[in-house]
Amino acid sequence: MLARGLSNRLIARELGISEKTVKNHLSNIYFKIGATHRTQAALYAQRTGLAS
Repeated sequence: MLARGLSNRLIARELGISEKTVKNHLSNIYFKIGATHRTQAALYAQRTGLAS
């Protein structure tokens, strides 16, 4: 969803969770992949085949 360009609010709405939970999950993902922002995470997802 991040790689598709959805905002945290839209991701939260689609998953039925709070926006704060989305932010927490994204922060954990950024840390694990060594990204500092959502663009880097989206590019990582594209490169590794996680994003369709």
